[in-house]
Amino acid sequence: MIQGELLSEIIEAVSNTYGNEFLDRITLKLASTIQADYTFIAIFDKEKYESKTISLVAKGVIAENMAYSLKDTPCAYVFDNSICYYPNDVQKFFPLDQLLIEMKIEGYIGTPLLNSKKEVVGLIVGLFEKEIPNKDKILTLFQIFSGRIAAELERSEYEARLEKNNHELETLVEMRTSELKRTLDELRERQNQLIESEKMASLGLLSSGIAHEINNPLNFILGGYFGVRGILEGSVLESEKTKMFLEAIKEGVERTSKIVKGLNQFSRSGDSKEEGFDLHEILENCLVVLNHSLRDRIQVEKNMYEKPLVIKGNSGKIHQVFLNILTNAIQAMEGKDGILVLKSYRDSHYGTIEITDTGVGIQKEHQNQIRNPFFTTKDPGKGVGLGLPIAYKIIQDHNGSIEMESEWGKGTTFRIKLPMPI
Repeated sequence: MIQGELLSEIIEAVSNTYGNEFLDRITLKLASTIQADYTFIAIFDKEKYESKTISLVAKGVIAENMAYSLKDTPCAYVFDNSICYYPNDVQKFFPLDQLLIEMKIEGYIGTPLLNSKKEVVGLIVGLFEKEIPNKDKILTLFQIFSGRIAAELERSEYEARLEKNNHELETLVEMRTSELKRTLDELRERQNQLIESEKMASLGLLSSGIAHEINNPLNFILGGYFGVRGILEGSVLESEKTKMFLEAIKEGVERTSKIVKGLNQFSRSGDSKEEGFDLHEILENCLVVLNHSLRDRIQVEKNMYEKPLVIKGNSGKIHQVFLNILTNAIQAMEGKDGILVLKSYRDSHYGTIEITDTGVGIQKEHQNQIRNPFFTTKDPGKGVGLGLPIAYKIIQDHNGSIEMESEWGKGTTFRIKLPMPI
């Protein structure tokens, strides 16, 4: 019989413990009580037909867990829901069990662990190097505590499953949140692009109206110029001074005409990509429109391909791209003198425009972000970060590409490549 004091001692040793701590404590206590050389609690893997220890006591101390095949072992009988007891000569009954041979085991006792569905989930085993002295006491102890051990295994399994489900739920929530954020960002981007497009369309309409209104008085001035010049030529009033005044009037009309032409180009609308136009002409129109920003502080240097770079596309949108990149280049040189270098060349497939400034440049950590909508390095109120992303999108829609090289403190180069008609 098992004394009440002994049971109380074991129960007290494992009270208020759970999980691995509970399993190790009860295995240690059982090993000490039954005086086994090896005692372990193991769980079954039905698919692999093997057993894996989850608490192993060897010679009175906790040892590293191990896995072993059930084939040709007494544990296979326990797996079939049987109490297995061999007080001595266990190796004779299981001569192919190498563990029993290597560990020099003489006696074996094992009992199954049943879950709440009465399924065998594991076992408790005691291994003895000598003949087992007290079978009834050991079996009674194993049977008393097998239910508590099985319940702990089941609780731990449910806890692990719950933790897994919680993790999967958290992952799913994170994925949904990320998708929702991405959708909202895309919606915000589309909304702001629509606002930007509407703003550009309105600006284009206004530019078209202004250009039309300016053209009429320009024609009057030009007509007056030719009339006055006809009257003065060969008359006594003709002099170097009157010629100088007439040339000033003519130059003013020509400059204004260029601005009007640029505004007309900028105000072109529609989605057609079948227009034929010269990239050089678009670039020159942009320079005319931005002439007031260049003032006397920015020097423009040109190294252009000797022939027109005529492509097919939407001239208004390409105008918008060049205008945006030139504006950024001019703003990058704000507050100091600078050089704006324009270069063009072509190969058999592409026409290329390079726009280089000697401005502040773009910091390395920001260079991969300039295509992102709403990213801007400008001060609040000076930009919403849509210009370059829209420019990249326009060039992409024209089957071209934009490359960027920048060095902080030295300047930036944008390289716009557009396909040439075959």
